[in-house]
Amino acid sequence: MTAQLFPKPPKRMRQPTKEQLRDQVATVTEENIRLRAEIDHLRRPWWWRLFHRKAA
Repeated sequence: MTAQLFPKPPKRMRQPTKEQLRDQVATVTEENIRLRAEIDHLRRPWWWRLFHRKAA
């Protein structure tokens, strides 16, 4: 058992710095842009690529 009658409450987690939050927002924004592009690509009809193919 512990020697303390009333144990100390757990320490609170420190708030992230502004730089860490900015980096996190930038990362999430890049992922969001990538996923939106992928969704747009998947929503296109199957013939879209054939119709818009460049003549070689």
